[in-house]
Amino acid sequence: MNLELIHAELVRIREALEARPYAAGAPAAKPAAPRSEEVPMPTEIIPNAGEVQVHFGKNKGVALSSLGDRSVAWYAQEPEPRIGNNGKPFPPRAEDVLLRNAARTIIHQKRGTLPSAAVPTTPVATIDEGDVSF
Repeated sequence: MNLELIHAELVRIREALEARPYAAGAPAAKPAAPRSEEVPMPTEIIPNAGEVQVHFGKNKGVALSSLGDRSVAWYAQEPEPRIGNNGKPFPPRAEDVLLRNAARTIIHQKRGTLPSAAVPTTPVATIDEGDVSF
């Protein structure tokens, strides 16, 4: 056996592999998921957003207020569009939009980054202090 010939061939293979950014035919790496700091503003402010329940997956039936910050941030991200056979994306489902906006509302409420006019308020009972007897 000619070990020098085998060694030279291995060196050439390694150099060729190192010169290419990725293997031919391999799918390109997906970009990293956006960090929770990059959560977009909700398209609609959802009152009582913490009461909105997840409608799919392992957290199905769980209210957003019961989930951790990372889970809420995951539901707030914009998913990749589902593509039909005709090549056009399906419109988003109403329950998906509600969940996404509720998660975004929670995150931006915690950060204090919602516009002040858009912050949902809970009605406060008024007390008539005119006739208080001690």
